[in-house]
Amino acid sequence: MKRIFSLVVAVLLVFSLGACNKEQEVKELQMLWWSDGTEGAVMQTLLTQYETATGIKIELVEIPYADYEARLATMISGGESPTLARVTEGHLNNFKNQIVSLKGVYDSSGFTNLFYNEANEVISLPMDITANGLFVNTELLAKYDVNYPKLGDPVWTWDEFEVEMNKLRAGVGSDVNFPGVFDPQAHRFFPMIYQHGTKIWNTPYSASNLTSAPAVKALTRLVNFYQGDLIDDAVFAGSNAAALFRTGAYGFHMSGNWNVSSYQDLDFDWEVVPMPKDANRATILGGKSMAAFKNSKAEKEATDFIAWLAKGENHDKFTGGVPYLTPRLGANVDYGAFADNYAVFLDEIAATDASYVQDWLTQVMIPGMYPMINEAIRKAAAAEATPLEVLTELETLLKDTMK
Repeated sequence: MKRIFSLVVAVLLVFSLGACNKEQEVKELQMLWWSDGTEGAVMQTLLTQYETATGIKIELVEIPYADYEARLATMISGGESPTLARVTEGHLNNFKNQIVSLKGVYDSSGFTNLFYNEANEVISLPMDITANGLFVNTELLAKYDVNYPKLGDPVWTWDEFEVEMNKLRAGVGSDVNFPGVFDPQAHRFFPMIYQHGTKIWNTPYSASNLTSAPAVKALTRLVNFYQGDLIDDAVFAGSNAAALFRTGAYGFHMSGNWNVSSYQDLDFDWEVVPMPKDANRATILGGKSMAAFKNSKAEKEATDFIAWLAKGENHDKFTGGVPYLTPRLGANVDYGAFADNYAVFLDEIAATDASYVQDWLTQVMIPGMYPMINEAIRKAAAAEATPLEVLTELETLLKDTMK
């Protein structure tokens, strides 16, 4: 009898130790990460804070971005999904069937740049965003009496923009190379489609507005800027647009918020100003998010962390510490020396209709989309085809890719 009792106790002890070991396993979580700058260090401070508050340790596993997607794919296919991972829109698209739904985990109405699965459930927490915007050389604009709006002023139209920037032609041959420069990446053009009053897609991947009158008008305007030498087309020959603007011989640069920090050392005065509009204001967004993965054996712990990270005081520590533009609506982030310029980008984001944000997310889900649109805009700028022909060809290519 004693022997049977001892055996029962031993079995119960084994089960008890197994349960403890299982509980210990889920307390050691793993987060895949890459860093462009200081983001990893900032996230580590939050992970340390979370461990202090909950006793749950999350290991930050940093991987070079060039290897990141392949590593993530290997882990998922090998049945060793990470608990959490920093992800782009492309990752969210490629792995969405392996990503945990965050429905009810946090209040998604407080964020922009959201990504959904096929059941229309949010599957990530937006962590930072980039936005397109307009930089101007204020010294050059003042010299040639170029008028431009500042934050809070009535926003100029594209027609007004063209009239004002054409004043810089008086300096060509002396201190002006061209009135301005656009980045060669075609998504600097796509806000113009929204600013002219239309979306890219009516029905994703089947009914497009790319050949509509507003879209053709937007591209025709941009082509005229290139053909009329308002914009330097040297960027299509390999010149770096930011390097050109740095020379001080350009009045404007259409680019994005990442240049706010890199332009701090310029030897001339500059500002970020509102982009022009035709029908309405708009920008396009990019950015990174936090996602939890299925089959990690710690999905509940992962979503608990995301719920914690979504809280205003925690989320703002990340975007304020990096700093990036915040996707959290109404956030109170101290951007320090970047504050005035970031305020313009944030105003552009706030003025962008939510349907345009979702339309661009639909667009970036197309595999190989960026090379397609870059080549289309290069062809239009070089007058190798008319704007309508370029957009018709692009529309067909995008649809065929998604068939």
